Amino acid sequence: MTLDARDLTRGLSHLEKEQAPYAAARALTDTAWTAARGLGDHMKTVFDQPTAFTRNAFRAQGATKSKLEATVLPKDRQGGRHYLFAQEDGGPRPQTGIEKLLARNVAFEGVLQTVIPAQDARLTKAGNLSPGQLQQVLSGVGAQRDRTSNTTAASRRRRPSRDVFFVPRAGLAPGVFARSPSGRLKMILAFTDRVARYNPRLGFEDYVIEVMADEFPEAFAKWLDRAMRSRK
Repeated sequence: MTLDARDLTRGLSHLEKEQAPYAAARALTDTAWTAARGLGDHMKTVFDQPTAFTRNAFRAQGATKSKLEATVLPKDRQGGRHYLFAQEDGGPRPQTGIEKLLARNVAFEGVLQTVIPAQDARLTKAGNLSPGQLQQVLSGVGAQRDRTSNTTAASRRRRPSRDVFFVPRAGLAPGVFARSPSGRLKMILAFTDRVARYNPRLGFEDYVIEVMADEFPEAFAKWLDRAMRSRK
């Protein structure tokens, strides 16, 4: 959100022009935060049961009198392209942290690019692998960041009633399987060498532009009025 001060001050009195940069900076900042918070509700209309992390993924960076520009941007960026930008522009999704952990640590002869929950996975309402089962999988196949959290032969002997997680070398589909104490096999995760790709769907930029058009004029008028009153 950027403003040209010359356009902003047309038709204003001399005193109003003096206060306009302050009022505009406050109004831009308010509008940017309105857009950032509103994106949470907007994403509920775009995605099926988005997680709280996704709903609260954006923040605002405020404007100043010397720089009439406010920005709506992601809160977290752990290197590379933010995962929501793939939903905005379409195209390839970068590997998730879990996919990177598995690709680095699992003995798998193929290319492990994307991980997909399989038919026996326990899912959250948002369609992701449940946190509890995810930790079991990472520990079971030796992919935890903290090596001491990985399952060992000794820990398996101490808990014989628990499922054993493994990545088959041959004979089964690529992925993570669980073997129950009774011998039943369950497929938890599927591996694929294909890059996950998204069609454009978020509409982030269009939403922010719409909020700017709807909210800024009233916010600017409010802050300009306050600034003028403070001079009296």
